[in-house]
Formats: sequence, structure tokens, C-alpha cells
Amino acid sequence: MCESKAYLATAEGEQLVLEDVASIREENEGYRLTNLFGEQIHLRCRIRDIDLMKHRIVFEPVREGTPNGT
Repeated sequence: MCESKAYLATAEGEQLVLEDVASIREENEGYRLTNLFGEQIHLRCRIRDIDLMKHRIVFEPVREGTPNGT
């Protein structure tokens, strides 16, 4: 199987948050990720990078106090 892995970018590097990602849905100022096994997480973040060839999705936290999170 070639499902993607989701990472959260931090000051220390990238932290794996979910493997085998099957769906990503925009929801409540962030994204709900669901994997093949039905596990779900919600990230209040924005997408930084998607590389489908490497099966990687990288999110970054939304900064507080700005309209678009930047």
C-alpha cells in the first residue's frame, strides 16, 4: 500500500502525526485526517506541502491573532 503519512512541522523538525492517511477534510479552522483504520485527528493548521510521489503531507500550525494564520 502507498498511503501517505502526515507530519506537523515544528521548530524542532517534522513530527509524524498519522500514518496511512486515507482522507483529509477541511473542518473548523483546520483539517480532519482519517486513516485506513478509521483513526481520526483534527489539526488546527494549514497545509505547508503535499508530495504525492513521496506520500508525505506536511502541515504547519496556524499562528494566533492573524486573520489568515500568517
